[in-house]
Amino acid sequence: MSAPITLAPIRIETGGIDSEGRLAFRDGCLIGVLTLLDADAYDELGVGRHWFLEAGFGQAAAEPRPPTFPTLDAARTWLDDRTSRVRPRCAAAGRSPSDGWCGTGLSPRR
Repeated sequence: MSAPITLAPIRIETGGIDSEGRLAFRDGCLIGVLTLLDADAYDELGVGRHWFLEAGFGQAAAEPRPPTFPTLDAARTWLDDRTSRVRPRCAAAGRSPSDGWCGTGLSPRR
């Protein structure tokens, strides 16, 4: 069983009026940054007072267009679904990801 997702309040400089945010953590690792969309600015689109994933990390970054979330619980559930999956670890067998090995064969050089 994976660790629960915790959400820490934070103010975010978005360049707009949306500044209420949450940092999403699992096992002490940052997995996402959520911003609460302003009601006046986004009600016309039907997403006012919804949470938006400003940035996702790891598996949460794999989604090209994440949805907006009506509640923090909905955001937490979505993040949990994407970050609780078992995946190969890159630094297996004492090899470094910078050596070009990622558990499934050689990866392209950067």
